[in-house]
Amino acid sequence: SSGINAEYGVNAKGECLEAFGHLALQMLEDAQERLSYRTQAYISSDVTNFLPSAGDLAYPSKLSEDLSNQYAMWYPTVRRSLICLSKLYRCTNRSVFESLAQECLAACIDSLKSATLSIVENSSLLDSQLFLIKHLLIIREQIAPFDVNFTVNEVSLDFTNLKIAATGLMTNKNRILSLSSNNALLEFLFQGAPQLTKKVLDSKKDVDINLKEACTDFITTAATMLSSPIHAFLATVETSTSSPTMEQCRNVVSETTQRISSKLPGIKKSMHLYLANPDTEAILFRPIRGQILAQFANLRKVLDPMEEEDKFIINCPSPEQLTLTLAYN
Repeated sequence: SSGINAEYGVNAKGECLEAFGHLALQMLEDAQERLSYRTQAYISSDVTNFLPSAGDLAYPSKLSEDLSNQYAMWYPTVRRSLICLSKLYRCTNRSVFESLAQECLAACIDSLKSATLSIVENSSLLDSQLFLIKHLLIIREQIAPFDVNFTVNEVSLDFTNLKIAATGLMTNKNRILSLSSNNALLEFLFQGAPQLTKKVLDSKKDVDINLKEACTDFITTAATMLSSPIHAFLATVETSTSSPTMEQCRNVVSETTQRISSKLPGIKKSMHLYLANPDTEAILFRPIRGQILAQFANLRKVLDPMEEEDKFIINCPSPEQLTLTLAYN
């Protein structure tokens, strides 16, 4: 009798624990659903619809402030997005986190691009591009420790065929009641069905793509600032039927070297102010140097047929001299 009672007690306890487990799981799923809803509302209000103040957009002066907290120099939407993701990471399952992370990072990148438009007006194109590079690098660095794929499969309906079929139905009204295979209504039903489309969204890849584009834009801007006289001169030579004069060549070399001397220190200073990492700065400057060296190499091809005396007067710097001038240190 005692054995039967003990067995009954164990079974009853097991059933109670199982019921409690189902209840706890239901509560957990409900809490995660509420958390997801609140997170989406937060992303909408504090990231997507964020309205920056003048202080938020005060670049580069903002970077010169003596702030003990480095996070205070981050653009608000970047700071909010990363804090939000760090809190969600331990509170939600993998699929929910990846979906919210995709939404959050997409909104964050859009907010950064919007901010660059204001920074261009208030500061310069160079500042806006470095601002974007700086914050995309921060995002990439901060999301790297998250052990997730940051990919989401987005499923949507494409109603293009429905629009085309509806147009065909209105055009062929006289065939709606046709008893043949050319019945317009049947064509509409068969051809107008919406198509199911699947798209893989990868937020980490989006960060890398936007970072690459931002770096490319900055490299082009900086190289143009330093070597635009040569670029314009070579374009003119290519379309001209006559050879350039020694004076024209001497002027373009003089103007370009003076431009490099006057503008290069400012570009390096801005890169260091925004990026604050010598290795990153050197990597970013390398293609700028490469473009300028290529421009001078093309110019030397134009100078090759000239007399040595004219070349001496033109005083085009050698590759070795340019390499030293354009060294990043």
